[in-house]
Amino acid sequence: MGQLSIVETSSDPEWKKAFNRHLALELESPQKFATCVLSTVDGNGHPAARLVTPRGFVGEDFLRLSPQDGGQWTSDVMTFCTHSKSIKVQELVGVSDVQLLYWFPHAQVQVRCSGQAHMLFHPDNPHYSTLSLDIRQRIWRRDEREAGLDNSEVELDTEYIREQAFLNHSPVIQAWYSWPPPGRVRSGDASLYPQEIPGIKDEEMREKYGNEARRNYVLVFVDVTKVDIVDLKDNTRKLYKRRGDTTWTVTNINP
Repeated sequence: MGQLSIVETSSDPEWKKAFNRHLALELESPQKFATCVLSTVDGNGHPAARLVTPRGFVGEDFLRLSPQDGGQWTSDVMTFCTHSKSIKVQELVGVSDVQLLYWFPHAQVQVRCSGQAHMLFHPDNPHYSTLSLDIRQRIWRRDEREAGLDNSEVELDTEYIREQAFLNHSPVIQAWYSWPPPGRVRSGDASLYPQEIPGIKDEEMREKYGNEARRNYVLVFVDVTKVDIVDLKDNTRKLYKRRGDTTWTVTNINP
């Protein structure tokens, strides 16, 4: 499974620069792992939390905007992935407000990112619809000399982004998306739970499970509007809020 991409430009908002610095320290530690918890609201209005796999920021690394993207774009839009038949998808359909909580034990830093979730399903999935988030409004060029250029003509291929995110997973994780709906009673039929799709000998079954995995793979975009960073080593806490445009305010608050 690919690690979070760490890219920093001078045009990045201050919270993203801080996030990347803390993440870099964490990935240099013996654990080499950053914990991320997703909080949603269930159908009864109760909080629901679980660990998720963050995929990085849109535009970076394997999340480039199209086959023509040469790596010139970055953003503050976070992503994670899920199974289309998971409970969290039902929750996000009901309430799109989410919070991603990162804990970096080596750095002793907590980062809470609040925003709205926008789901991108496979075109063959019954839930498929055009991505409701305007990515072009949330990206900027990595090269500061090109900052401020019109983004309206950017070639954007959301299915390409979703597919590249899927392919970046290990074969084991890819196979998991072909399994029956998560959270249900497990079947005794072992054939429903392939460990690696490329290892299936029967060509027809291999194609069947591969297609099912892609139909079930959902890439979730989080349009971040508020970030709360607590540094326990320095005993500092900063609250970042996005204005209506792409600029941010920052307030020093008590830990």
